[in-house]
Amino acid sequence: MTHLEVHSHYTFLGGTASPADLVRQAAQDGLTHLALTDTHGLYGAVTFHNACQAAGIQPILGLTVRVRSSGTAASTGQLVLLASGPTGYQSLCRITSYLQASQTRHERLTSGMDWDILRENRAGLIGVSGGRFGLIAQALRHGDIEAAQSQATQLADIFGPHAFAGLSLDLPEDTSLAPDAIALAQRLGMGVVALQPVYCLASEDQPQLRLLAAIDQNVTMAEVRAATLPDQGDDRIALHWLTPADMQGRFAAFPQTLDTIMDIATRCQPGLPDGRRIWPIPKLAGDRPPHEALRQMATDGLSAKYPPDQRPAIRARLDQELALIIERGYAPLFLIVADIVRFSREREIPVSTRGSVANSLVAYCLDITTVDPIAHRLFFARFLNPARTDPPDIDLDFCSSRRDRVLDYVRQTYGADRVALIGSISTMQPKSAVKEVGKAYGLEDQVIKRLAKLLPHGYHPDPRRRERRAPDDVLAELENPTERQVLREAFALIGQPHHLSLHPGGVVISPGPLSDIVPLQLAPKGFISTQFDHHGIEKLGLAKIDLLGISALTVLADAADLIRAHFAPAFRLAAIPPADPETGELLISGDTIGVFQCEST
Repeated sequence: MTHLEVHSHYTFLGGTASPADLVRQAAQDGLTHLALTDTHGLYGAVTFHNACQAAGIQPILGLTVRVRSSGTAASTGQLVLLASGPTGYQSLCRITSYLQASQTRHERLTSGMDWDILRENRAGLIGVSGGRFGLIAQALRHGDIEAAQSQATQLADIFGPHAFAGLSLDLPEDTSLAPDAIALAQRLGMGVVALQPVYCLASEDQPQLRLLAAIDQNVTMAEVRAATLPDQGDDRIALHWLTPADMQGRFAAFPQTLDTIMDIATRCQPGLPDGRRIWPIPKLAGDRPPHEALRQMATDGLSAKYPPDQRPAIRARLDQELALIIERGYAPLFLIVADIVRFSREREIPVSTRGSVANSLVAYCLDITTVDPIAHRLFFARFLNPARTDPPDIDLDFCSSRRDRVLDYVRQTYGADRVALIGSISTMQPKSAVKEVGKAYGLEDQVIKRLAKLLPHGYHPDPRRRERRAPDDVLAELENPTERQVLREAFALIGQPHHLSLHPGGVVISPGPLSDIVPLQLAPKGFISTQFDHHGIEKLGLAKIDLLGISALTVLADAADLIRAHFAPAFRLAAIPPADPETGELLISGDTIGVFQCEST
């Protein structure tokens, strides 16, 4: 036995349990398989996959989506999609990207998917009508046999032998209608599977779903519309985790639907990319392999930067670096970074590197860095050595006000469908949790601010100044029971995912359509981002390139513009000599306030 419709807290503001908690409960119940089917998104897929692997449980990746009725009625119903393997995972990525990465995202999420989109992206998927909240069950409850037949036929037509009718049993009417649902499915050759949705681990957690809905809708809990809740406002409907014994008792009259659970579960194999490196394709003349282009460009750069009498010894180091870079398959990364830096310098967009990439002679010869590692006796092993298995970090800093021009170039050059910013999961912190919960309870702003001031302060480097009060100490100071409840619920929500945000500089480039590898979403600024954070991106084998916006470089660029406008039309930042005497005097005197990353080393 297992559960095939499971929502974690990555159903943003719609589920309460973390993937780790769900997997822990599955292991405790002795389950061998477990699905994660968050609504409209795959945000938690990598975290869930990792937790399942650690627990020895087979992960099943899926989605819960809303689909439009194929009839004349403008209704929607839930459909659970499960990936049977890598092809199914790609289909899930395309489906959630269709929903989330569109300019009409809100409309698509609220109006439901069209069946034709599912037909185009059904490969490797198992489709399960969403139990009580699926279109088949809804039609049967309304006594519309013809509509139920139509929805079931649509499902069977698209998914064929991988189509199933989900059966949920919560109310007496569910049990009375179950024989009709089973008979209808059997006439169409579909199986019927027990499908009890999980949105929280314990029944006492279920009321928290109304609180989360209020936060999501920016209303008070009293104003939350029943139709927007997972149980549609009927607290008789179970949304918590049911043990195998609970499921056997609930479906005792329909034991075959429990057998079907494992029939489906055993069809599903791991679907995520296995972590082997997925490199973007550099833009090269002809059909030259990246490693050959890298070697030639680095050799040309060496000849341009060093006099002939120094080249033999330096060439030996260059060959050593190239050998390791090419052996690890990192040539595409270096070529693309060099291309981005070239574009920026040609457009006079200030760009700089940071960190240990300055130790690389290859990077210097490609003009990625301006630091000569030979002259400064820098060791390549600090940047990359044979013991390191993950790709090296090459962080690029750009003028923050001109960074978007660089991003536009990357999209235009490597393909808008192959480039995305990297997502980041924003979670509720103590003050934001108090603010959100206080609003949901209808508290006045001044009351919320007062409660927020009572929170224990965060970490302080001086142990003597660290806050020693615990949440219970704060609760004990409050006499008003509503205020105590607000703080108690706010403490429980700390760390709860709230929404998808953006990594400050991470960009990912793929060799083909990115939505075949990772789910995408439209960011508020209009950029496409990944639903996975940088840990998930790297777990899948994609390379993260950091293109960071730095205001200090904007100051440099603006100052250079002013100098050209008023003093020296031919002035260029790159022409300032590294050993500028006046700059040296400022450094010696310590007059460096406002200088970015000026360090004694």
